[in-house]
Amino acid sequence: MHDSPLAVVAELILLLSIILVAAKVGGEISERYLKIPPVLGELGAGILISPFLLGGIHWFGGNAIFELPHDAGGLPVEPQLFFVAQLAAIVLLFEAGLETDREQFMKYVRPATAVAAGGVILPFFMGFAATIMFGFASVDSVSAMVPALFVGAIMTATSVGITARVLADIRKLDSPEGVTVLAGAVVDDVLGIIILAIVVGIAEEGEVTAGSIGVIFLKAVGFWLGLMIIGSIVSPYISKAVLWFKSPGGALVLALALAFVASAVAEIYFGLAMIIGAYTMGLALSNTELKHQVEGSMRQVNNFLVPIFFVVIGMQVDFTAFGTGDTTLAAAIAFAAVLTLFAVISKLVGSGVPALLVGFNRRGATRIALGMLPRGEVALIIAGIGLTSGVIGQDIFGVVIVMTVVTTVVAPVFLISAFRGGSGLKNGDDQAGDNQTVD
Repeated sequence: MHDSPLAVVAELILLLSIILVAAKVGGEISERYLKIPPVLGELGAGILISPFLLGGIHWFGGNAIFELPHDAGGLPVEPQLFFVAQLAAIVLLFEAGLETDREQFMKYVRPATAVAAGGVILPFFMGFAATIMFGFASVDSVSAMVPALFVGAIMTATSVGITARVLADIRKLDSPEGVTVLAGAVVDDVLGIIILAIVVGIAEEGEVTAGSIGVIFLKAVGFWLGLMIIGSIVSPYISKAVLWFKSPGGALVLALALAFVASAVAEIYFGLAMIIGAYTMGLALSNTELKHQVEGSMRQVNNFLVPIFFVVIGMQVDFTAFGTGDTTLAAAIAFAAVLTLFAVISKLVGSGVPALLVGFNRRGATRIALGMLPRGEVALIIAGIGLTSGVIGQDIFGVVIVMTVVTTVVAPVFLISAFRGGSGLKNGDDQAGDNQTVD
């Protein structure tokens, strides 16, 4: 007998209550006692209560709290929880867009593109090379290269959600480095989606044509530019229309509805991540009266939903997958260590060097590079696609998880430290002798 709809809802509510408590306990311990960002405590709480650790234990002979679902498309969490987490990610990035100064964004979008390009190209090739080097793939044929191509695609990821949360916590979202990082992360996502689409095409068809690559590129870039241009033109009228509603919470609800529409259109019709649509819509509305009317309420919604997002990310981490498959534990450890090292170096160099070339000093370039470092949920999603499609096995999946967790955990710690000090611009107060500017 199937559970009734109300029973399913009641179970979801119970699971969410556990997640919320775990998130707040983990965040409190991180911030109060460990002096690290709350997001790390939320991630840690998710790992701890996941189906692979405490959540999967059958306490006192009963059912586990978080059972591994059998019909979730390879997801280690219930689809309902994954839905709530994605909803939270949309809210987080919509708020990040609202809080970004649009003029600042447009000013720094060119250097951000250079940062993103470097932060995609170098990690891709280093991830590809590491996979070949350790024998997890070969260059004998296109099909034999596919696992290496997938690892390369995973390495390009930047978790804009985690970086946005950290920058918001330290009130640096609208700083030159903060804006560059957020813009760079969005461009990084667009480029990463293009690479992923190409790799998936190769995996499914054995090849990919120049025409299909062109279509993917035009759809990705066209959506982002189109929404930015149209949104900037019509945003004052949208703001007036929304603010016409005087009912309690009306402006907030309709603003969120706009974010949801942009997210859905990005995913369904353009093959882009929903968070790109959410961030772009927030950015389009960032210079309107609507922003000032909803930002306080939005922060409250954010405080409730976003911790769920990071706990659910942590719940998807399966350390039991490490060292499984056709490889030895020693080989998996060596591969994980090298891949993690390459992941750090490739972002620091790939994003940091272009930042130096477009007007930031070493302090600013370091901040930007660290902001681009965490792989987070983006890498986990790409890895999950590879695992469920059979392109990568549990051995590579476990290695990727280690790399993802390390970069996600260390980046916020170093990012906060990096923002202590003076200007990150070459023409800033601490570098007054240098007249180079960012444009």
